[in-house]
Amino acid sequence: MSLPSPRSARLRRALLGLARLSRAERTHLACAVLLLPSVSAGLRLLGLRRVLALTAAVPPARPRASEDDHRAATRTAWLVEVAARCVRPRPTCLAKALVVSSLLRRRGLAAQLVVGVSKAGTRLEGHAWVELGGAALGADPRRGHYRELARIPGWRPTSPTIASHERAP
Repeated sequence: MSLPSPRSARLRRALLGLARLSRAERTHLACAVLLLPSVSAGLRLLGLRRVLALTAAVPPARPRASEDDHRAATRTAWLVEVAARCVRPRPTCLAKALVVSSLLRRRGLAAQLVVGVSKAGTRLEGHAWVELGGAALGADPRRGHYRELARIPGWRPTSPTIASHERAP
């Protein structure tokens, strides 16, 4: 009997890991694998503003709040990172953050997309991440000394709010 090759051992570990995921997690992983190349291409071809408009066109679920939201959101961010390892060319942090915020928005969570910059010597570096309830999902980008440049809310009201003095009697 021959020893398994390193490649077949990696494949076996990956399949066992996939089998341990819940049905919802497998769905999120599949969505991320499909969305990452599309979002990456969209960012290059259309730009951030148009890609944001396209992702906003997906109707969100009703807002919800529970104690498991942050843990589930962190798990979703991790699944997108796993999917990003399978996609070529490798997606940028902005593409990954857009996919995470889109998946969370579809689940009814008000995650925010944050873009930050840092000056390292003479180079200006950018980074994008997702926050839920003021806490970064995954690794905290503030440790990398990124200063917030833009914050894009993941939740938009469905109808304009009417002040009480403007309402009809």
